Amino acid sequence: MMTAKDIMHPNDLKTIQVLQKIPCIDSVCRKIMEYGYERIFRGENLGTMVKASERCLPRVYTLMKRTANRIGIGVPDVYVYNDPVMNAFTYGETNPFVCISSSCVEKLTDDELVCLMAHECGHILCKHTLYNSVVNLVQMFGERMGIITRSMSKPICLALQFWSRQSEYSADRCAAAVSGERVFQQMTMKLASGLVDVQGDPYQLVHQAQEYNDFENQSLWNKIQQNCRMAFYSHPQMVNRAKEIDRWKNSFAYKKQRLAININ
Repeated sequence: MMTAKDIMHPNDLKTIQVLQKIPCIDSVCRKIMEYGYERIFRGENLGTMVKASERCLPRVYTLMKRTANRIGIGVPDVYVYNDPVMNAFTYGETNPFVCISSSCVEKLTDDELVCLMAHECGHILCKHTLYNSVVNLVQMFGERMGIITRSMSKPICLALQFWSRQSEYSADRCAAAVSGERVFQQMTMKLASGLVDVQGDPYQLVHQAQEYNDFENQSLWNKIQQNCRMAFYSHPQMVNRAKEIDRWKNSFAYKKQRLAININ
């Protein structure tokens, strides 16, 4: 059975350890999710999306069940929504769910779809949705209610956005551990391009990461521009995600998880 510490990126782990030191943060965020956002989103899912089951969308349901079993978590509810953009997201703490766009279901192979699902299940395993609700707390009790001034809440939100980007690396590790790093690279290429079939080198984004790094370091101005742009992003750039998994594949942690999953 996989644990959160097996896959967590060091920066992700450090931030969560800091958040856990805030008194009552777990219980407060859990209650807010249970009686607020989680119920709102679940109602939205049931009202506007198609829930996968053995009777409906059996391929999606079966692959999610296989993915959750490999990781060692309970099988989350999975919904498919209509969107030409390839994307997926997860939410919930008491009863988590995963939502996948129709284009992902149509364009990804079974192995790639499992990889995508494993990424979302990685968020569940690491309890990212629980701690990500801290952002909502800061915004709700900050600017909206006037308890925290804008000058204080914005730096906090930017710091939490940085953590959000690091948490994506942890979820990517879960995806690579479950499906293999090559499948992860193939999936990432499809997500970046939106194509059904990306011909050629599946490691193109890894090579492109070096080109991007060279561009960023050409001048101080380039570095300032790129870092200021990324400061407001919740996800790392695709090339950096590809590069990080290409680096992690040589680690003992990756090889250990791949061996454990293949044995099981």
